[in-house]
Amino acid sequence: MKHLLILGGGSAGVMLANRLRKEVPQDGLKITVIEKKETHIYQPAFTLVVFDLDVPENLVRPMKGLLYEGINLVTDEVTKINPKSNSVTTAKNGDITYDYLVVATGAKYNYDEPIGMKAGLEKAEKVFTFYTLDGAIKLRDALKNFKGGTIACTVSEMPIKCPAAPMKFIMMAEDYFNSVRGIRDKVKFIFTTPMPAVFSREPYASKLSEIFKRRGIETIANFTPSDVDNEKCVVKDYGGKEFHYDLLCIIPPHEGESYIEESEGVGDAANWAHCDKHTMLTLKHSNIYGIGDATDFPTSKTASGVRKQAHILSNRIISHLKGEEPTDTYDGEIICPMLTKFNRVMFAHFNYTESMSPAIESYANWVLKVHMLRPLYWNLMLRGLM
Repeated sequence: MKHLLILGGGSAGVMLANRLRKEVPQDGLKITVIEKKETHIYQPAFTLVVFDLDVPENLVRPMKGLLYEGINLVTDEVTKINPKSNSVTTAKNGDITYDYLVVATGAKYNYDEPIGMKAGLEKAEKVFTFYTLDGAIKLRDALKNFKGGTIACTVSEMPIKCPAAPMKFIMMAEDYFNSVRGIRDKVKFIFTTPMPAVFSREPYASKLSEIFKRRGIETIANFTPSDVDNEKCVVKDYGGKEFHYDLLCIIPPHEGESYIEESEGVGDAANWAHCDKHTMLTLKHSNIYGIGDATDFPTSKTASGVRKQAHILSNRIISHLKGEEPTDTYDGEIICPMLTKFNRVMFAHFNYTESMSPAIESYANWVLKVHMLRPLYWNLMLRGLM
């Protein structure tokens, strides 16, 4: 019997494991998931928590209750992949062998750069991030107590999980102080990005630029922060530009897990699993795949992308088990819900080559994003049923 070993119990690991367990009987494939955390968090709702549209307790569930019976969950930390021996070294359970391996350990945050960011986040008085649940809660409370001044949102570097999330925050914050707090005239909004523009894909890029301009959100492009001065409340970039803030929301740099660096031929310089963007196979190993945020696919790191990838990868592994050459390929498709204001959401739906939805804000999209996606995630997506 073949053994599939999945590294990571986030969205990618759970969706793939459950989908395969549903399709392949237990005597046809042994499935093991290694995950160091004992809880699973629904990250797409972090921006909802910031604006009191969801509550933290809805976002966290025990890992053990998410996997189908017949999937072996190992609570441990991976320290190295050993492709030559088809094994993975763990902190507590030693070496675990595999026939097929899937790297699904997601993305982690590097708090060392820009200088001063970590100290500001730890102080949690004027510097915040919503890329963690605790950070989202602190930012929510800070916005409630904010009396006026400059609110800035800055992206440290790309790639990041859900590139649209920082834009969601700044647009929702602008509408929050306009329609909820009623003090829009007392607040200035700044959004910075290391990219040449707010968004890279049309028609969404033009629509977002129009929204930012119409609603008075200042945009600073090509801004890569080098220093966060927590005393003067100033953020500087490597090119000499700077801005002042009274409340800063910052997105830390992302990178892959450090064990990838120790694993021969698996990752790149940023510890992303180095994969073919269509087959999802790592470039140097014929039985090691990558999925989700842990990979270097040239598309957004989102749960919707993971859902598509899990379907494709499940079919590819089933083909392997049948002794057939896999033919299923991933085309980079994702769907990104962008909250533009209260009761309005725009869906950006695209793949590697084309955009597949118009740039339209609607209430129907709001209902789907705010009220329906989380139940769908827990009850259908994670269980491999959609």
